[in-house]
Amino acid sequence: MQPVSPPDPAFAPVALPQAWQRDFEARDGSRYRLLVSVPEGPAPARGFPSLVLVDGHALFPVAATAARLQAQRPEATGVGAAVVIGIGYPGEQPFDAERRQRDLLPVPDGADRFLDMIVDEILPAVARIAPLDPARRALAGHSYGGLFVLHTLFTRPGLFEALVAGSPSIWWQDRAILASEDAFRRAGSAPAGRLLITVGGHEQEPVLAVTPQRAERLARARMYDNAAEMAERLSASDRLDCSFAAFPGENHVSVILPMLARAVAFTLAGTAQDKAAAA
Repeated sequence: MQPVSPPDPAFAPVALPQAWQRDFEARDGSRYRLLVSVPEGPAPARGFPSLVLVDGHALFPVAATAARLQAQRPEATGVGAAVVIGIGYPGEQPFDAERRQRDLLPVPDGADRFLDMIVDEILPAVARIAPLDPARRALAGHSYGGLFVLHTLFTRPGLFEALVAGSPSIWWQDRAILASEDAFRRAGSAPAGRLLITVGGHEQEPVLAVTPQRAERLARARMYDNAAEMAERLSASDRLDCSFAAFPGENHVSVILPMLARAVAFTLAGTAQDKAAAA
């Protein structure tokens, strides 16, 4: 991210430690901006665990900081050194509304194309600067990104060892994702990893004054109920380990920060053992 000029020359730009960015052009010509945090020191023998974040400009700074802080106290967190990868777009806005709809929604030339690009192009590009453990890679997203995480789980189970669907937009297209969920649950008992579904306590019934139209939209979206019900169904299946976390007092935007702290703890749980084994 390009810093703006400081209001006083005595101030200098602030950069995240051990974090870099580069523009990336996919094979189909689509342009992205990769934000990557690489730990100091040698990688474990199997490579670093990794956490991939969509909407990288919005999610990467908090997740990279949370991962670095938690890895500094592995005896308390169980979290070890990991590579954090944010996939964003050229520009400085936290969210690119047009691009994220094309990449994250399960439409033709949408989520499946974007997922293939992550696996076949972005992860190998990052692996050239930091070895990655293919058995310990995770995926996290918020809102449409949470829906993308669910689509990934249901259509490519096992591709990621751990997944976090933050405030997933299950409401999209009259809950079309439920057909994929049903097919996933009926497909057998092959292990599909771990899933955490999160939601803010005030995403469905806000405490702030809103217009009647917005209140109606929130009620129709059923953000909390949809997330809780899906987590309950998936927990009852024998295909994966599913957890659910609701954050009291948080709305659809404010929930992003606690979701990311929990996502780091969830996806990187036990990775501190990698360092111990290497030692």
